[in-house]
Amino acid sequence: MSTLWSRPSQDQSVQEFDSLETLRHLLDETLSYAEDSLQQYRDETSGGWYHLLPSLEPKPPGDFSRASSATCLAFARAARIASPTPAEAQNLLDRTVETNWSSAGLDEDNPFTVSFLLEALDDLIALGGSASEEQLTRIRSKIVALKQAFEPSAKRPDDDGGIAVDPYPATAFLTYKAVRALSAWRSRFEDALDSVLTDRARRWAQACLHAESVLVTSRSDAADVFELAYAALTISRITPLRELTPPQREVLSFAIDQFFAAQMETGTWPRSRPLFHYPKVGDAYCYDYELLVALLDDEQLRPVVIGYLPALRKATDALERRRFPLAQGYGWASGHLRQFNGAESWSTASVFHFCYSLERLVADATRAAVFTYIGDRAGEIGPGTGCPIDRTKFLDSTFETADNAQHSLIDELENRFLAPLAEHATPVARGRGFPKGVPTSAILFGPPGTSKTQLASIVSDVLGWPLLKIDPSHLTRGGLDLLHAEAYRLFGMLHATERSVVLLDEFDELVREREMPNEVLSRFLTTAMLPKLAALSDRRRLVILLATNHLENFDIAISRPGRFDMIVPVNPPTWQEKLRHWPEVSAKLDTFDVNLELAKYANLATQLNDLTYGEFDNISRDLVASVDLSKFDQRLRSAHDSCTLIQKDDNGRSWKDRIADQKAKIRLPRTSLM
Repeated sequence: MSTLWSRPSQDQSVQEFDSLETLRHLLDETLSYAEDSLQQYRDETSGGWYHLLPSLEPKPPGDFSRASSATCLAFARAARIASPTPAEAQNLLDRTVETNWSSAGLDEDNPFTVSFLLEALDDLIALGGSASEEQLTRIRSKIVALKQAFEPSAKRPDDDGGIAVDPYPATAFLTYKAVRALSAWRSRFEDALDSVLTDRARRWAQACLHAESVLVTSRSDAADVFELAYAALTISRITPLRELTPPQREVLSFAIDQFFAAQMETGTWPRSRPLFHYPKVGDAYCYDYELLVALLDDEQLRPVVIGYLPALRKATDALERRRFPLAQGYGWASGHLRQFNGAESWSTASVFHFCYSLERLVADATRAAVFTYIGDRAGEIGPGTGCPIDRTKFLDSTFETADNAQHSLIDELENRFLAPLAEHATPVARGRGFPKGVPTSAILFGPPGTSKTQLASIVSDVLGWPLLKIDPSHLTRGGLDLLHAEAYRLFGMLHATERSVVLLDEFDELVREREMPNEVLSRFLTTAMLPKLAALSDRRRLVILLATNHLENFDIAISRPGRFDMIVPVNPPTWQEKLRHWPEVSAKLDTFDVNLELAKYANLATQLNDLTYGEFDNISRDLVASVDLSKFDQRLRSAHDSCTLIQKDDNGRSWKDRIADQKAKIRLPRTSLM
């Protein structure tokens, strides 16, 4: 098994990263053929897909393969590659609902066809189709028929909870397909997969898993690792992780280990037992890459499956040896139909779906390797809190732009930065970038103590993306002699990372104005960082935040449009926010009959405004303990005289002066996409 999650050393994380990048490039190259390859199987009349190329098996227009189309649609929905348009999705949905639910010579409403078509219809709705009430009634009748297939027959009384196609016994493959199809419709029909049926399917799958695991362990000729894996998938599909006991989790993990241990040197697996017999074309078997897709897409098994990246790489390498050249792109054959010398659409779609799902897993592993290299814990993707920002965690401040307009920091961040990011994050989860016009980078400037780092954490929480903090020590940790190599390595790794919030902290000295004397190191780093920041921005898969105290020292090139989408000052919280957060101080002012909105208390309000969160927190108890307004004012004035915001530098300029000087550099993105 891979050691991805065993906290490798820095050198190991570099090797891990390089290996992952090689695999990712291979997967991306294969996926680049997906749209052209699958298009050659399309039936333009229905919008579906033929089983074989028209040149191998001529079919009249509209006579598409239902099962093959279902597999192609599953890939199209997941990757948004080779997707039908909403109009095509509607046409295909109508044809699918209205035609006979049979395929390859099997009986009407057989569980194999019904399972595939129920999932296909769910995919078509997700892709823009819509089912009428009449169509939903017909779909519901198919759901009822599929649920009845879980009942044992007189011939197979032991198959209670498993799915079979007569005269073959129940199989974990068919059971998993049926369970997955029913669960897809549970949001529309609550009883599609009820608790009684779930319990029966779980018991059957557990018995199947234990039996197959024993056969595999004993190296029996009757062993079938596909059945073992599909039994594990069935259990995982219908059993939340919290309901699995530790031994049950270990059994599932062991089953996955047995499956990967059975992989052959060719990168593939021994053929499964026949699932059932097609009257016209022969036996049906499990297909390696269809199963691998199911494993890769199971969120609960993902932490287990990610440990087998070497085996998955081996399966990827096997694709080049097994592909068929098409007029455009490539196709793959399932190996089931030896009478046909060519690739099938469903097995080709399964291969592309495998490459897509594996590329998504590799992206997660890459992010973990980068976090380890930086010395941070591996970043996990979370659900995200979304907007609005929790104002109990961050107190709002205001700033003034060059036109003298007053702005709320939180309002501007929510409306112009966070809301567009959250709204358009789905393409990034699919391996795309944010659309043009969505801001992905910001400079947060202002005096120390104004919680710029905390603000970066809030951005991370809103998106549910991990926060990766980088400071200059990461560039210089190998010594100045390795500065070039380290900068190249670090930004190269960031370029391959996605779905992370990267905070560049304390980088002030690395981006100083290039005209300033004695700044050879700064000039080099500025020159090196500019193209790398531009490359990160162009890829649009990360959020880049740069926190600084000294915007006035920044090289003008690094803060120009195209480098950072938003530039805003982070000031101390307003007095209104402070009194909201410290109600006991507000109550004390009420006892003194002080209304800070009145002009006569303007000086008091200004002093409260100027204190940072920490500075105000330090004196809040003293303010509450004040016996009169004079004592309150005295304690506040003493704190204000030494506060950060009014302290002056060697040139006699305070932080307030410097922030005012930078108004022209403030940049606010548009609130909507063009």
